[in-house]
Amino acid sequence: MVKTDLDILDDMIMGSAKVDIEHKSGSNKASVTLKEPQFPKSEVTIYGLPHNAIVIKVDTFKSPDTILTEKRGQRKRSDYIIVANKNDKKNILHIEIKATKGSEKDIIKQLKGSVCFVGYCKEIAKEFWHEKKFLSEFESRFVSITRTGSINKRQTRLGKEHNPNDTPEHMMKLSYPHKPQFNMLVGA
Repeated sequence: MVKTDLDILDDMIMGSAKVDIEHKSGSNKASVTLKEPQFPKSEVTIYGLPHNAIVIKVDTFKSPDTILTEKRGQRKRSDYIIVANKNDKKNILHIEIKATKGSEKDIIKQLKGSVCFVGYCKEIAKEFWHEKKFLSEFESRFVSITRTGSINKRQTRLGKEHNPNDTPEHMMKLSYPHKPQFNMLVGA
């Protein structure tokens, strides 16, 4: 049996670093609730995930404090990534969650750190699974979800410039999230 990139990633990542997806019975759609690590009451639920999605708490990956300096933010990483193949569209969604607004410069560094984490996973697949093209067909998308502590108080606001959200510097900015859809976040 040939393993897909998602199968390999699922084997590679420990269960404790993954977030359980809630499957809606009788449907091919699912949702996931993501929490801001420093503020457990601050959370957002993303709807419309495919069942085969893998959600990884990137912050679980221990910071390389003992080997890297923090001069340019290279020890930072975002809170989550969602890796999914939906309707033959393959995406890696990098997500940073903030209970308040947060600094854009810091959020960019955190999103870049999650790109490095994915690069590390690619190298592991290349060297240990002999998969030279691991995740090469997946497109990265970047989202900053802020003001998650006020979910019910305001309508979801989308930053003015969010397309394309294919680099950390051009991330989609979502404030006061209310039922964000996976397709919207990846620009589908």
